[in-house]
Amino acid sequence: MESFGGDAGRTPGDADRPAPFEAPQTTVSPPAPPSADEVRDLGFGSVVAGNRRRLLNRDGSFNVQRSGLSLGAALSPYHALLTMSWSRFLTLVALAYLALNAVFADAYLLCGPEAIGGAHDPGSSPFLRAFFFSVQTFATIGYGHIHPVGLSANVLVTVESLVGLL
Repeated sequence: MESFGGDAGRTPGDADRPAPFEAPQTTVSPPAPPSADEVRDLGFGSVVAGNRRRLLNRDGSFNVQRSGLSLGAALSPYHALLTMSWSRFLTLVALAYLALNAVFADAYLLCGPEAIGGAHDPGSSPFLRAFFFSVQTFATIGYGHIHPVGLSANVLVTVESLVGLL
């Protein structure tokens, strides 16, 4: 068999075909030892050059203590919500939800006795009917058997639905 261009074992018809793929030979070398800069790394690279303590521990936990909060920052509602326990936070959310629905129920009662139309249970109090209508509106449930009647009640529903979206 004739050899073309040093391609031993290939025929003249193979000239237009690529050579078979051969995987490159690779060797795996052990990782290099850490440099002096990596040994002194504080956890955030060169961002904090003056302090020699690590900001992140090697296990990934934070090694930062906050100190010197101003009075305004310590008393801010956002800071209070971020730092309170989950049980206290959820209790606060539930109380705020009930209080807001009670305020809107009182507002519906101020619109008049016929501001909420629909099925009336003779044994239920007007406040409870207004409160549960407020819950349905605030949570955008809308069962459909109770509805606002009149301009003032409809405006109040519009405001409450906007507050419920916020």
